[in-house]
Amino acid sequence: MAESVWRSNYVAGSKLLDAEKPAEKPAEAEAEKPAEAATPPTEKRKDGGAEPDAKRLKPTPPDPAVVRKQVEYYLSDENLKYDKFFHDKISANAEGWLDMSFILSCNKMKAMRAGKDDVVAALKESKIELNEGSAAVRRPGNAPLPKLESRPSHPAKKNSIHAHDGGVVAIFRNIPEEQQWTHVKAVVQEKLPAKVNLWHVSHVSDKNECSLACAPFDGDVAFFEGLTIELGGATLKCEVCFADVLQKVLKEMPKHIRDKRERESRKRQKERNRPIKLGTCHFNNVTMLRGRVKEILNSRSDNEQLKPDGSDFKLIKSLLDYHPSGPGKSAGLVGIKVGKSQQGDSRCFYMIKEGGKEEDFSAKKCLDAVEQKPPYVQPEEKPAGDKRGQAAKAAPKGAAAKPEETKPDKKEEEKPAEPAEKAKETTEEAEGKKEEDKAEKVEEKKSD
Repeated sequence: MAESVWRSNYVAGSKLLDAEKPAEKPAEAEAEKPAEAATPPTEKRKDGGAEPDAKRLKPTPPDPAVVRKQVEYYLSDENLKYDKFFHDKISANAEGWLDMSFILSCNKMKAMRAGKDDVVAALKESKIELNEGSAAVRRPGNAPLPKLESRPSHPAKKNSIHAHDGGVVAIFRNIPEEQQWTHVKAVVQEKLPAKVNLWHVSHVSDKNECSLACAPFDGDVAFFEGLTIELGGATLKCEVCFADVLQKVLKEMPKHIRDKRERESRKRQKERNRPIKLGTCHFNNVTMLRGRVKEILNSRSDNEQLKPDGSDFKLIKSLLDYHPSGPGKSAGLVGIKVGKSQQGDSRCFYMIKEGGKEEDFSAKKCLDAVEQKPPYVQPEEKPAGDKRGQAAKAAPKGAAAKPEETKPDKKEEEKPAEPAEKAKETTEEAEGKKEEDKAEKVEEKKSD
């Protein structure tokens, strides 16, 4: 009896366990499935899934007005008279069409991330003719191309601001026949400021050109840029040398003249490396100022205005006073903002004027003007008085005899240094004068 009861209980228990086991597995599977479905696909990056939404944002489309302006420039007379590549491509087509792929391959179009659709949309309000079927553009009315010319050189480029720190190098062209270098030297020397001498004047070349090198003085570049002389019945305009012309002229000059220019250039650079003050801001030198302006540009988002009561606004406003166009450039200014330039992806400052009008300005031009005439911090003048008395007042009791004891040591240390420096300067000047005299004698013998 007991055994039968035990067996019935055992069978019932095993059935109960078997009934519970299948119920547990589906419950676990159902619990796991929703967890997998709930997991966003953007989080499965290790398994090759999609990236986060921030990474999948599309770039800002280019401004149609900027794209239209750039394409119109490519097909304008101003560009095509110098652009041999586009000139040849348009000339090769009998109907004057230019394939759009050539325009899209230009660096500025790449910088704007402009594509075919962007150009088509931008040219809807332009006079430029568009052939969507062949993806080509043409000048309005298939206007004839301008005559191809060589692109003019731009001598005053980057790093030309300090090209004549060691003294101006200039050249006169189209010198009349039978005029010698001595005539050029005499006429130019008369017009130079007092105590300023010409270091070197070259012989008149077969091309009727004569170059010169002058000692540096304040405003020397502007002086020579406006210099004209009367020689042999002709009016000659002076040309200040830059870039390749400058290097060529310097190679033809005597070595001692080049060395002298280098010494003077180092002196000017040393003098220029002084603290400056612009508005309420102080900087160790102009280079530090350039870095701060660049930092302001890069730290702002597009169309973000500078706070009128902030130091950055005051600095850029003070910088505007140095613009070549003068104070009239900033007339009616009520705000300053940072925004994208109309040329590619570069950034620039915009003036916000009365009535909401916006106008961009070149911070580089302002900085170049600052570098020409830096607003140096003037040293504070110390009040005149007896230095010994001031030292005695500042010194504690019992220390009055110490300054007298240290004075002989200072004199002994300072005295030997002065003659050595003076001796170096006098020897360098003497050697330079000897070489100049020798060079002038050789030149005079050649002219005779």
